[in-house]
Amino acid sequence: MRASSREATIDDMTSAPPARADHVEPVPRGDAVAAHLARMHAQRDVLFEALADVPEDRLWLRPAPKKWSPGEHLDHTRVLNRSFRVLSALAWPVVSPWPTLLPWMKRRLERPYPTDIDDVYRRPSMPSWVGFMWPPKRTPSRPAPLSELERVLEAEHDAIERFYAGKPEPLLGHVTVWDPAIGRLNLVQVLRVGVHHDQHHYTAVRRQLGR
Repeated sequence: MRASSREATIDDMTSAPPARADHVEPVPRGDAVAAHLARMHAQRDVLFEALADVPEDRLWLRPAPKKWSPGEHLDHTRVLNRSFRVLSALAWPVVSPWPTLLPWMKRRLERPYPTDIDDVYRRPSMPSWVGFMWPPKRTPSRPAPLSELERVLEAEHDAIERFYAGKPEPLLGHVTVWDPAIGRLNLVQVLRVGVHHDQHHYTAVRRQLGR
């Protein structure tokens, strides 16, 4: 657990009313990456603290055939986070040098850029079946203790933080990617989408375990 070491506090995600799909919290430019990273770590710490006394057999109990168990939801978040981090890391060396090579692109970095995005997983058009593309490695037949799920997810979140560390936020805000379900978004928004995604699965875990 690292909530105390980070001194990051957030409201209990399950007690707060759900945000509207089109609701976007304003985040000041220059502070957005730090804010999204802090939320990513804090909401994870809150969840695992709530699950500390869950028996392992309940962690891997599937609520219905072909439905993920709480442990599978948690490991899926790690798998998806890693996938998007690796893709971002591969793209960064290709796209990041251009502003220093082309003067007009350097001037573009002075323009405003979006720092947040609505919860895309609440959009009616967002497909809910695509999770199978990032299947969890841990399953009821290949279980792991809760402490291990926490350790590997925390390690992946730390790797995401290292990827963003030292990168100018204006550059992150002007490097864009395209997602067929979401549309065009910059790398600051990619981070926020990941935080939204984590929280959706944390909510599913809480619901299944009554936490």
